[in-house]
Amino acid sequence: MRKLCAASLFAVCAGSGLAACGGDGNDVEPELIPGGGIHDPGIDGEVNVHVIDEDTDAPIVGATVRVGTVEGSTDAAGLFTASGDLVGKQTIVVKATNYAPSVWVGADGANVTVPMTRATTTSTNIPQAELAGTITGWDQLPAPAMGHAHVALVTYSQSKELSDDSGNDLPPPAMNSNVCISGPQPAACNWRINARAGTIAVAAALADYDSKNTPAQEDDTVTITNFALLHPVTVVDGANQTGLALAMLPANSTTSASVTFGTPPSTFTNVAGIVGVDLGDLGVLRISQVTPTMNTVVVPSLSAVSGAAGYELLGFAAEPVDDGTAGQSIVIRRGITNPSGIAAGEWLAAPTGLASDRATVSLSPNASAKVHIIEINTNPTSGTGNRAMSIAIFDDTTTVELPVDFAPLPAGSLVVTANDFDAPGFDPQDFEVDSLIDSIERLASESIIVN
Repeated sequence: MRKLCAASLFAVCAGSGLAACGGDGNDVEPELIPGGGIHDPGIDGEVNVHVIDEDTDAPIVGATVRVGTVEGSTDAAGLFTASGDLVGKQTIVVKATNYAPSVWVGADGANVTVPMTRATTTSTNIPQAELAGTITGWDQLPAPAMGHAHVALVTYSQSKELSDDSGNDLPPPAMNSNVCISGPQPAACNWRINARAGTIAVAAALADYDSKNTPAQEDDTVTITNFALLHPVTVVDGANQTGLALAMLPANSTTSASVTFGTPPSTFTNVAGIVGVDLGDLGVLRISQVTPTMNTVVVPSLSAVSGAAGYELLGFAAEPVDDGTAGQSIVIRRGITNPSGIAAGEWLAAPTGLASDRATVSLSPNASAKVHIIEINTNPTSGTGNRAMSIAIFDDTTTVELPVDFAPLPAGSLVVTANDFDAPGFDPQDFEVDSLIDSIERLASESIIVN
């Protein structure tokens, strides 16, 4: 709620020697925005800056905040209110013990919540648990033909948030414990997986493995024939579960999905995609992979999966380099109901001209992008890759003065990555980070090494 200063009190304010009464400013009640973001467009004299942990949303006490040239520390609520000659877009810099400094360029809202990334990437454990079970009817499948085998790959629905710490890529408890293989002699499928905490779906892609009756593996093929599913499953961190039974979909419960990849950026020649089933709050089942040369794949019919909201295409294109600087472009298409003609559409080109001398970072961003994020990490080739600084650009700034007087960069080799995001409807003066992540349709990145 906005603070009001009655016009009739203006003379009293001035006469009493008070610097301001806020009659013409954008002075608002402090608001903590869950997940981070900007509200109350237009800075005019005062900015409320909340600082939170990006994983837990917990307020960070004692963080040092600089808005323009105004500096202070956050209180017990994680809040610092900057007042002074602050009008229009500002650069906000935040640092806190055990966290990577964060820089927001072009921030222009009276309420700002900055989510902070822990500096050490290994400091946060991903909430998860081990799940174990069977596939009902697996041992009753007809014996496969000579040279063939039945194969099941068990997985779980992924979060729609595409980040390393969202639990989307947890390895199984033991090598191949999420894979079942059945040959001429039928056997039960006893699988084990690690799954992210939350309410999820557990699923298996069932396939026919064809060895072509040759010892060479290069000519082997795997063809999806069906799926097995159990949902919802509630996973509590550290609470392992056993006895979960996946049910095969009834006959005629699959369909074919075909994907056209369009024209990815010309230097991004490693191209692939995943067709998933959107299960709403349970996440997305991403289990059917496609490539430009093998662009048709079997997927569950939407009518056969309770709660299915549509199909999703996650398309990837990357440079063929392995030195940690590979540029990439990703497209995300959601709400697809007709799987026979899924189009990646237009890809986003990566930012160009990325350069840094440790005092500045400059780039030429893609004009179609709505927001630009620069991540500076220590180079993992010289040890553990940890976040050294995060920079968010909300305007047309192309060169950022790094606040090295306020938050020095570490010595040694650094990897600087520039990310461009296209999120239709994004308003840099009024947004929530969580909603921004959900609305992203295209993103692209480029990296350099700074020694």
